[in-house]
Amino acid sequence: MQVLGYIAVQPDWPIDVTNAQNKVEGEHKFWVSAYAPSEPSLHTSVRATADALLVDDARIEASLVSSRQLHLSSPSLSIPRCVYTAPSRTVACTQIARGTGVRAFDVTQPGGLIVAGGDDGALDVYETHGTHRVRLEGHIGDITSCVFFPSGQVVLSGATDMQIKIWSACDGTNPVTLVGHTGAITDLCIIGVGKRVVSAAKDGCVKVWECGTSSCLHTYEVSVDAVNAIWYDESALVAACEDGRVVVIDPAEQVVKAVFGKKGEPPMRSVAYDARNRLVIGGRADGVVCVWDMDNPDDMKLSFRRGNASVSVIRLVSQSTEPRICVGTEDGQLYTAALSDPVTVIEDFVAFDVNPISQIRITPSASRPHIWAAAQDSRVCMF
Repeated sequence: MQVLGYIAVQPDWPIDVTNAQNKVEGEHKFWVSAYAPSEPSLHTSVRATADALLVDDARIEASLVSSRQLHLSSPSLSIPRCVYTAPSRTVACTQIARGTGVRAFDVTQPGGLIVAGGDDGALDVYETHGTHRVRLEGHIGDITSCVFFPSGQVVLSGATDMQIKIWSACDGTNPVTLVGHTGAITDLCIIGVGKRVVSAAKDGCVKVWECGTSSCLHTYEVSVDAVNAIWYDESALVAACEDGRVVVIDPAEQVVKAVFGKKGEPPMRSVAYDARNRLVIGGRADGVVCVWDMDNPDDMKLSFRRGNASVSVIRLVSQSTEPRICVGTEDGQLYTAALSDPVTVIEDFVAFDVNPISQIRITPSASRPHIWAAAQDSRVCMF
Protein backbone atom coordinates (compact mmCIF):
# COMPACT_ATOMS: atom_id res chain seq x y z
CA MET A 1 0.00 0.00 0.00
CA GLN A 2 1.24 3.47 -0.91
CA VAL A 3 1.16 6.01 1.94
CA LEU A 4 1.08 9.61 0.71
CA GLY A 5 2.33 12.62 2.60
CA TYR A 6 0.43 15.86 2.18
CA ILE A 7 0.27 19.52 3.16
CA ALA A 8 -2.82 21.23 4.59
CA VAL A 9 -3.32 24.99 4.29
CA GLN A 10 -5.57 27.52 6.00
CA PRO A 11 -8.84 27.56 4.01
CA ASP A 12 -9.09 31.36 3.72
CA TRP A 13 -5.50 31.89 2.56
CA PRO A 14 -6.62 33.90 -0.55
CA ILE A 15 -7.80 36.70 1.74
CA ASP A 16 -4.28 37.22 3.10
CA VAL A 17 -2.76 37.04 -0.39
CA THR A 18 -5.25 39.58 -1.79
CA ASN A 19 -4.75 41.95 1.13
CA ALA A 20 -0.99 41.74 0.73
CA GLN A 21 -1.20 42.42 -3.02
CA ASN A 22 -3.46 45.39 -2.35
CA LYS A 23 -0.99 46.61 0.29
CA VAL A 24 -3.57 46.59 3.06
CA GLU A 25 -1.94 47.63 6.30
CA GLY A 26 -0.90 44.87 8.69
CA GLU A 27 0.71 41.42 8.59
CA HIS A 28 -0.87 38.84 6.31
CA LYS A 29 -0.12 35.29 7.41
CA PHE A 30 -1.77 31.89 7.06
CA TRP A 31 -0.87 28.51 8.49
CA VAL A 32 0.34 25.39 6.68
CA SER A 33 0.89 21.90 8.10
CA ALA A 34 2.82 19.00 6.60
CA TYR A 35 2.10 15.35 7.32
CA ALA A 36 4.61 12.77 6.12
CA PRO A 37 4.67 9.01 6.81
CA SER A 38 6.76 8.09 9.88
CA GLU A 39 7.65 11.75 10.51
CA PRO A 40 6.43 14.25 13.13
CA SER A 41 3.86 16.67 11.73
CA LEU A 42 5.20 20.09 10.80
CA HIS A 43 3.24 23.28 11.53
CA THR A 44 4.36 26.71 10.37
CA SER A 45 3.16 29.98 8.84
CA VAL A 46 3.40 31.62 5.43
CA ARG A 47 3.66 35.40 5.20
CA ALA A 48 2.21 36.97 2.08
CA THR A 49 3.83 40.09 0.65
CA ALA A 50 2.93 42.10 -2.44
CA ASP A 51 5.08 39.87 -4.66
CA ALA A 52 6.08 36.72 -2.75
CA LEU A 53 5.19 34.05 -0.19
CA LEU A 54 7.69 33.72 2.69
CA VAL A 55 7.56 30.49 4.74
CA ASP A 56 8.75 30.55 8.35
CA ASP A 57 10.12 26.99 8.07
CA ALA A 58 12.48 26.28 5.15
CA ARG A 59 11.32 22.67 4.94
CA ILE A 60 8.15 23.86 3.20
CA GLU A 61 8.27 25.64 -0.15
CA ALA A 62 5.45 27.90 -1.35
CA SER A 63 4.83 29.94 -4.47
CA LEU A 64 1.83 31.80 -5.81
CA VAL A 65 0.23 30.66 -9.08
CA SER A 66 -2.74 33.04 -9.11
CA SER A 67 -5.09 34.73 -6.67
CA ARG A 68 -6.83 31.36 -6.21
CA GLN A 69 -3.96 28.91 -6.61
CA LEU A 70 -0.61 28.26 -5.00
CA HIS A 71 2.06 25.57 -5.06
CA LEU A 72 3.19 23.85 -1.88
CA SER A 73 5.82 21.15 -1.40
CA SER A 74 8.30 19.74 1.10
CA PRO A 75 11.30 18.10 -0.57
CA SER A 76 12.84 17.22 2.80
CA LEU A 77 9.67 15.31 3.76
CA SER A 78 9.31 13.77 0.27
CA ILE A 79 6.02 15.59 -0.35
CA PRO A 80 6.02 16.57 -4.05
CA ARG A 81 4.75 19.88 -5.31
CA CYS A 82 0.99 20.09 -5.68
CA VAL A 83 -1.37 22.84 -6.73
CA TYR A 84 -3.80 24.06 -4.06
CA THR A 85 -6.98 25.65 -5.39
CA ALA A 86 -9.55 27.85 -3.65
CA PRO A 87 -13.21 27.90 -4.76
CA SER A 88 -14.18 29.92 -7.81
CA ARG A 89 -17.80 29.98 -6.65
CA THR A 90 -19.54 29.46 -3.32
CA VAL A 91 -23.27 28.96 -2.85
CA ALA A 92 -24.41 29.73 0.70
CA CYS A 93 -27.24 27.37 1.59
CA THR A 94 -28.70 29.81 4.08
CA GLN A 95 -31.87 27.81 4.70
CA ILE A 96 -29.76 24.98 6.14
CA ALA A 97 -28.73 25.50 9.77
CA ARG A 98 -24.98 25.98 10.07
CA GLY A 99 -24.86 23.54 12.97
CA THR A 100 -26.02 20.68 10.75
CA GLY A 101 -24.53 21.71 7.44
CA VAL A 102 -25.09 20.25 3.99
CA ARG A 103 -25.49 16.48 4.34
CA ALA A 104 -26.39 15.86 0.70
CA PHE A 105 -26.54 17.89 -2.50
CA ASP A 106 -26.61 17.63 -6.27
CA VAL A 107 -26.10 20.05 -9.15
CA THR A 108 -27.70 19.95 -12.60
CA GLN A 109 -25.57 19.29 -15.66
CA PRO A 110 -23.75 21.43 -16.67
CA GLY A 111 -24.61 23.42 -13.55
CA GLY A 112 -27.61 25.73 -13.21
CA LEU A 113 -29.44 24.51 -10.10
CA ILE A 114 -28.35 23.05 -6.77
CA VAL A 115 -30.46 20.99 -4.40
CA ALA A 116 -29.18 20.58 -0.85
CA GLY A 117 -30.44 19.05 2.38
CA GLY A 118 -29.40 18.90 6.02
CA ASP A 119 -30.63 17.43 9.29
CA ASP A 120 -34.02 19.15 9.45
CA GLY A 121 -35.84 16.91 6.94
CA ALA A 122 -36.10 19.57 4.23
CA LEU A 123 -34.28 20.23 0.98
CA ASP A 124 -33.77 23.55 -0.78
CA VAL A 125 -33.28 24.30 -4.47
CA TYR A 126 -30.95 27.18 -5.35
CA GLU A 127 -29.73 28.73 -8.55
CA THR A 128 -25.97 28.38 -8.69
CA HIS A 129 -25.51 32.14 -8.32
CA GLY A 130 -27.17 31.78 -4.90
CA THR A 131 -30.85 32.69 -5.32
CA HIS A 132 -33.18 30.43 -3.35
CA ARG A 133 -35.89 28.92 -5.57
CA VAL A 134 -38.06 26.53 -3.55
CA ARG A 135 -38.12 24.43 -0.36
CA LEU A 136 -38.97 20.71 -0.49
CA GLU A 137 -40.63 19.69 2.78
CA GLY A 138 -41.96 16.24 3.65
CA HIS A 139 -39.24 14.02 5.07
CA ILE A 140 -39.32 13.47 8.84
CA GLY A 141 -35.68 12.47 9.14
CA ASP A 142 -32.22 13.75 8.21
CA ILE A 143 -31.59 14.05 4.47
CA THR A 144 -28.95 11.51 3.43
CA SER A 145 -29.00 11.62 -0.37
CA CYS A 146 -30.46 13.69 -3.20
CA VAL A 147 -30.02 13.72 -6.95
CA PHE A 148 -31.54 15.55 -9.92
CA PHE A 149 -33.24 13.59 -12.66
CA PRO A 150 -31.64 14.22 -16.09
CA SER A 151 -34.30 16.85 -16.90
CA GLY A 152 -32.97 19.04 -14.08
CA GLN A 153 -36.54 19.78 -13.03
CA VAL A 154 -37.20 16.79 -10.77
CA VAL A 155 -35.38 15.72 -7.58
CA LEU A 156 -35.01 12.31 -5.95
CA SER A 157 -34.27 12.29 -2.21
CA GLY A 158 -33.74 9.83 0.63
CA ALA A 159 -33.60 10.26 4.39
CA THR A 160 -33.25 8.51 7.72
CA ASP A 161 -37.07 8.16 7.75
CA MET A 162 -36.56 5.21 5.33
CA GLN A 163 -38.52 7.01 2.61
CA ILE A 164 -37.56 7.98 -0.94
CA LYS A 165 -39.37 10.96 -2.44
CA ILE A 166 -39.70 12.45 -5.91
CA TRP A 167 -40.15 16.23 -6.07
CA SER A 168 -40.79 19.00 -8.54
CA ALA A 169 -37.84 21.41 -8.41
CA CYS A 170 -40.17 24.10 -9.77
CA ASP A 171 -43.03 24.18 -7.24
CA GLY A 172 -41.90 21.78 -4.48
CA THR A 173 -44.71 19.26 -4.89
CA ASN A 174 -44.08 15.61 -3.98
CA PRO A 175 -46.16 13.35 -6.26
CA VAL A 176 -44.37 10.07 -5.45
CA THR A 177 -43.06 8.47 -2.25
CA LEU A 178 -41.34 5.08 -2.38
CA VAL A 179 -41.58 2.98 0.78
CA GLY A 180 -40.04 -0.44 1.43
CA HIS A 181 -36.68 -0.11 3.15
CA THR A 182 -36.47 -0.94 6.86
CA GLY A 183 -33.39 1.17 7.52
CA ALA A 184 -32.23 4.71 6.80
CA ILE A 185 -31.61 5.48 3.13
CA THR A 186 -27.89 5.91 2.46
CA ASP A 187 -27.55 6.49 -1.29
CA LEU A 188 -29.54 6.88 -4.53
CA CYS A 189 -28.88 6.51 -8.25
CA ILE A 190 -31.01 7.22 -11.32
CA ILE A 191 -31.09 4.79 -14.23
CA GLY A 192 -31.07 6.33 -17.70
CA VAL A 193 -33.67 9.05 -18.22
CA GLY A 194 -35.22 8.33 -14.83
CA LYS A 195 -37.98 5.78 -15.33
CA ARG A 196 -36.21 3.64 -12.75
CA VAL A 197 -34.09 4.48 -9.71
CA VAL A 198 -31.86 2.54 -7.31
CA SER A 199 -31.64 2.95 -3.54
CA ALA A 200 -29.37 1.63 -0.79
CA ALA A 201 -30.05 1.59 2.93
CA LYS A 202 -28.82 0.58 6.34
CA ASP A 203 -31.04 -2.50 6.15
CA GLY A 204 -28.36 -4.06 3.90
CA CYS A 205 -30.58 -4.00 0.82
CA VAL A 206 -30.32 -2.40 -2.60
CA LYS A 207 -33.67 -1.86 -4.33
CA VAL A 208 -34.61 -1.06 -7.92
CA TRP A 209 -37.82 0.97 -8.28
CA GLU A 210 -40.14 1.90 -11.13
CA CYS A 211 -41.12 5.52 -10.67
CA GLY A 212 -44.30 5.46 -12.77
CA THR A 213 -45.95 2.75 -10.68
CA SER A 214 -44.17 3.52 -7.38
CA SER A 215 -43.28 -0.18 -7.19
CA CYS A 216 -40.17 -2.07 -6.17
CA LEU A 217 -39.01 -4.24 -9.06
CA HIS A 218 -36.19 -6.04 -7.31
CA THR A 219 -34.53 -6.26 -3.91
CA TYR A 220 -30.91 -7.37 -3.51
CA GLU A 221 -30.08 -8.50 0.02
CA VAL A 222 -26.45 -7.50 -0.22
CA SER A 223 -25.34 -7.56 3.42
CA VAL A 224 -26.54 -8.08 6.99
CA ASP A 225 -24.94 -4.69 7.69
CA ALA A 226 -25.52 -1.32 6.02
CA VAL A 227 -24.94 -0.61 2.35
CA ASN A 228 -23.18 2.76 2.59
CA ALA A 229 -22.90 3.79 -1.05
CA ILE A 230 -23.81 2.61 -4.53
CA TRP A 231 -22.71 3.29 -8.10
CA TYR A 232 -24.84 2.42 -11.11
CA ASP A 233 -23.56 1.74 -14.59
CA GLU A 234 -25.54 -0.12 -17.26
CA SER A 235 -23.10 -3.01 -16.91
CA ALA A 236 -22.74 -3.04 -13.12
CA LEU A 237 -24.47 -2.05 -9.90
CA VAL A 238 -21.73 -1.64 -7.29
CA ALA A 239 -22.37 -1.50 -3.53
CA ALA A 240 -20.00 -0.47 -0.72
CA CYS A 241 -20.83 -2.42 2.45
CA GLU A 242 -20.24 -1.75 6.13
CA ASP A 243 -19.02 -5.34 6.45
CA GLY A 244 -15.86 -4.47 4.46
CA ARG A 245 -16.86 -5.72 1.01
CA VAL A 246 -17.69 -4.21 -2.35
CA VAL A 247 -20.42 -6.25 -4.05
CA VAL A 248 -20.96 -6.04 -7.82
CA ILE A 249 -24.35 -7.00 -9.26
CA ASP A 250 -25.13 -7.66 -12.92
CA PRO A 251 -28.24 -5.51 -13.55
CA ALA A 252 -29.28 -7.55 -16.59
CA GLU A 253 -28.96 -10.98 -14.97
CA GLN A 254 -29.93 -9.66 -11.50
CA VAL A 255 -27.21 -11.72 -9.81
CA VAL A 256 -24.03 -10.99 -7.87
CA LYS A 257 -21.15 -11.37 -10.28
CA ALA A 258 -18.16 -10.38 -8.13
CA VAL A 259 -17.20 -9.57 -4.54
CA PHE A 260 -14.14 -7.48 -3.61
CA GLY A 261 -12.63 -7.35 -0.13
CA LYS A 262 -13.61 -9.56 2.78
CA LYS A 263 -16.05 -9.50 5.63
CA GLY A 264 -14.41 -8.21 8.79
CA GLU A 265 -12.12 -5.76 7.00
CA PRO A 266 -12.58 -2.00 7.65
CA PRO A 267 -15.99 -0.77 6.43
CA MET A 268 -16.35 0.38 2.85
CA ARG A 269 -17.83 3.89 2.97
CA SER A 270 -17.65 4.98 -0.69
CA VAL A 271 -17.42 3.43 -4.14
CA ALA A 272 -16.94 4.20 -7.83
CA TYR A 273 -16.74 2.14 -11.00
CA ASP A 274 -14.68 3.03 -14.07
CA ALA A 275 -16.47 1.07 -16.82
CA ARG A 276 -13.97 1.97 -19.54
CA ASN A 277 -10.98 0.62 -17.62
CA ARG A 278 -13.05 -1.93 -15.67
CA LEU A 279 -11.80 -0.67 -12.31
CA VAL A 280 -13.70 -1.04 -9.04
CA ILE A 281 -12.69 1.65 -6.52
CA GLY A 282 -13.62 1.53 -2.85
CA GLY A 283 -12.95 3.97 -0.01
CA ARG A 284 -12.59 2.52 3.49
CA ALA A 285 -13.21 3.84 6.99
CA ASP A 286 -9.48 3.62 7.77
CA GLY A 287 -8.57 6.04 4.96
CA VAL A 288 -7.47 3.45 2.40
CA VAL A 289 -8.58 3.70 -1.23
CA CYS A 290 -8.62 0.25 -2.86
CA VAL A 291 -8.57 -0.36 -6.61
CA TRP A 292 -9.37 -3.72 -8.21
CA ASP A 293 -9.60 -5.00 -11.76
CA MET A 294 -13.20 -6.10 -12.33
CA ASP A 295 -11.95 -9.37 -13.81
CA ASN A 296 -9.63 -10.18 -10.89
CA PRO A 297 -11.43 -9.78 -7.53
CA ASP A 298 -8.82 -11.75 -5.58
CA ASP A 299 -5.88 -9.49 -6.39
CA MET A 300 -5.96 -5.79 -5.49
CA LYS A 301 -4.49 -3.75 -8.31
CA LEU A 302 -3.33 -0.89 -6.07
CA SER A 303 -4.14 0.81 -2.78
CA PHE A 304 -3.17 4.07 -1.12
CA ARG A 305 -3.99 6.25 1.84
CA ARG A 306 -3.51 9.93 2.64
CA GLY A 307 -4.09 10.13 6.37
CA ASN A 308 -6.33 7.92 8.47
CA ALA A 309 -9.69 9.65 8.08
CA SER A 310 -12.56 7.73 6.51
CA VAL A 311 -12.98 8.13 2.74
CA SER A 312 -16.49 9.56 2.59
CA VAL A 313 -16.87 10.13 -1.17
CA ILE A 314 -15.18 9.00 -4.40
CA ARG A 315 -16.10 10.36 -7.84
CA LEU A 316 -14.66 9.70 -11.30
CA VAL A 317 -13.15 12.79 -12.90
CA SER A 318 -11.78 11.10 -16.02
CA GLN A 319 -11.92 7.62 -17.54
CA SER A 320 -8.95 8.03 -19.88
CA THR A 321 -6.05 5.61 -20.14
CA GLU A 322 -4.89 7.18 -16.85
CA PRO A 323 -8.13 7.41 -14.86
CA ARG A 324 -8.51 10.16 -12.29
CA ILE A 325 -10.71 10.27 -9.22
CA CYS A 326 -11.78 12.94 -6.77
CA VAL A 327 -11.59 11.89 -3.11
CA GLY A 328 -13.28 13.47 -0.10
CA THR A 329 -12.53 12.47 3.49
CA GLU A 330 -14.00 12.86 6.95
CA ASP A 331 -11.23 15.31 7.95
CA GLY A 332 -11.95 17.73 5.11
CA GLN A 333 -9.42 16.63 2.51
CA LEU A 334 -10.58 17.06 -1.07
CA TYR A 335 -8.24 16.17 -3.92
CA THR A 336 -7.90 14.59 -7.34
CA ALA A 337 -5.52 11.70 -7.95
CA ALA A 338 -4.31 9.80 -11.01
CA LEU A 339 -4.67 6.05 -10.58
CA SER A 340 -1.20 5.33 -11.91
CA ASP A 341 1.42 3.21 -10.17
CA PRO A 342 2.51 5.01 -8.09
CA VAL A 343 -0.61 7.09 -7.42
CA THR A 344 -0.10 10.81 -8.04
CA VAL A 345 -2.10 13.59 -6.42
CA ILE A 346 -2.95 16.17 -9.08
CA GLU A 347 -4.73 18.96 -7.22
CA ASP A 348 -5.89 19.84 -3.70
CA PHE A 349 -9.09 21.83 -3.18
CA VAL A 350 -9.12 24.07 -0.14
CA ALA A 351 -12.30 25.34 1.51
CA PHE A 352 -13.54 23.16 4.34
CA ASP A 353 -10.82 23.00 7.03
CA VAL A 354 -11.51 19.76 8.95
CA ASN A 355 -15.25 19.55 8.19
CA PRO A 356 -16.19 16.12 6.77
CA ILE A 357 -16.81 16.14 3.02
CA SER A 358 -20.42 15.03 2.59
CA GLN A 359 -20.73 14.94 -1.20
CA ILE A 360 -18.85 15.57 -4.45
CA ARG A 361 -20.34 16.18 -7.88
CA ILE A 362 -18.59 16.63 -11.23
CA THR A 363 -19.87 18.84 -14.07
CA PRO A 364 -18.26 19.34 -17.50
CA SER A 365 -16.49 22.51 -18.58
CA ALA A 366 -14.31 23.64 -21.46
CA SER A 367 -10.99 23.30 -19.64
CA ARG A 368 -11.23 20.69 -16.89
CA PRO A 369 -14.36 19.34 -15.17
CA HIS A 370 -15.75 21.47 -12.37
CA ILE A 371 -15.50 19.90 -8.92
CA TRP A 372 -18.45 20.69 -6.64
CA ALA A 373 -18.26 19.74 -2.98
CA ALA A 374 -20.03 20.33 0.29
CA ALA A 375 -19.25 19.78 3.96
CA GLN A 376 -20.97 20.43 7.25
CA ASP A 377 -20.75 24.23 7.08
CA SER A 378 -23.83 25.12 4.94
CA ARG A 379 -21.90 25.85 1.74
CA VAL A 380 -21.51 24.24 -1.66
CA CYS A 381 -18.24 25.18 -3.36
CA MET A 382 -17.19 24.90 -6.98
CA PHE A 383 -13.57 24.51 -8.02
